[in-house]
Amino acid sequence: MDSISVITSNETYKSSQSVTDIFPQKDVNIKVYKRRLWMLGLFSFLSMMSAMLFPQYVSMANVNMCFYDVSMEAVNWTGMIYMLVYAVFALPISSLINFLELRWTIIFTAFWNVIATSMQLTTLHPSGFLYVMISCFFGSLSNLFVLAVPPVLAAKWFPSQELSRACAFGVFGNQLGIAIGFVLSPSIVSSDCSQKDQISTGKRNVAYILTAVNIVVFALVAFTFQNSPKLPPSVSEALKHKDNDQSHTQVVISLMVGSYFAIGTTLNNLILRFYENTELEIGWMGLLFIVAGLVGSMLFGYVLDCTHKFKETAISICVASLLTCLIFSGGLYLDKLWIQFLTIGIFGFFLTSFLPIGFEYGIEVTYPQSEVVCACMLNTSTMIFGIILTEMLSHILESEGPLFATVALITILFLCSIFSNFITKDYKRSKKNAEIKFPVSYDNTS
Repeated sequence: MDSISVITSNETYKSSQSVTDIFPQKDVNIKVYKRRLWMLGLFSFLSMMSAMLFPQYVSMANVNMCFYDVSMEAVNWTGMIYMLVYAVFALPISSLINFLELRWTIIFTAFWNVIATSMQLTTLHPSGFLYVMISCFFGSLSNLFVLAVPPVLAAKWFPSQELSRACAFGVFGNQLGIAIGFVLSPSIVSSDCSQKDQISTGKRNVAYILTAVNIVVFALVAFTFQNSPKLPPSVSEALKHKDNDQSHTQVVISLMVGSYFAIGTTLNNLILRFYENTELEIGWMGLLFIVAGLVGSMLFGYVLDCTHKFKETAISICVASLLTCLIFSGGLYLDKLWIQFLTIGIFGFFLTSFLPIGFEYGIEVTYPQSEVVCACMLNTSTMIFGIILTEMLSHILESEGPLFATVALITILFLCSIFSNFITKDYKRSKKNAEIKFPVSYDNTS
């Protein structure tokens, strides 16, 4: 049997395990390109623009109820439609994404963003709520494509020692977009419902800003985004195209992220029951909740790259989220707004950071299953859970009050903390990368 050369620029590594046993009669070339940073940065910005649309209407729920003369449940559906569309279309879209590959997936995402924000120009009058929902539907299509990308982009462009950080940064843009979405509309649109002309003008300005930026992003994506590098960046990515062994391992992770979406959707309704006329402050709370999670995401992504302790990290985040939710819920009754800012920041640091951790954990235990399929399966369960929990919290808030709503949320997080102890520790991708270790080359010219 012919031997194999593992080419890493000008260096070759002799493994204690016969490379021939793993790659029989095949050459595997590994290289890491500097332009991977542009691909990740551009996608992260695109993801941010997509995610900004999710909290756009629920962040000013009371104003939109008055302006469009609709119920709180109707406004909540401007956020929940994202979850519903994902839950219904995730699996068929995952097959489409595998067919389209990464570049066209990103182009479609940017295209739906432009359509969604352009549609907002038809929502500027009190009878335009139908167009609001249509705009949100197109935004949810963008969200449908973008949520599956972070682990795929990380695997295609980044070496094994950077996978978790790359995935975390890919999710970072989405989380940052939600954070900005909480503040953008309250900062520009009037909260005085008696001044509908001012509200309409503010909404028009928001639509112009979002549409203009998304057109620029679409052009950048169309002309500069590449599907994949010429050479794969890691052993596992190379193996994916050479190994015929298919894993039938099912996704065993049930993420807590549904509660993250539910909190984002119902935050305005919950806080206003304790602090009246604080719409702008609630928007900043939503921003803090997400930004703190961005810090947590990058920190825990670094921890995973260094330790590869996926299960231990997941359990720690689950328990910490439960404890900080208890503190946040208790602080609602202290009548001190600064305490809510402090506690929701700590709560977001842990809960929001579970997004990239869940992605990487899922990829690890289902390798060599496609990252798109795995991400879509994880996101589907997340969206279904998010719809159920959002509806449940909204109903409890309206019928029983905030105490029972927070108790329900705490109960869900408690169950997730228990469930996380039973998740597998069979990290297939890490094991495959550990079979052969060798230095890789960094291309500083392209």
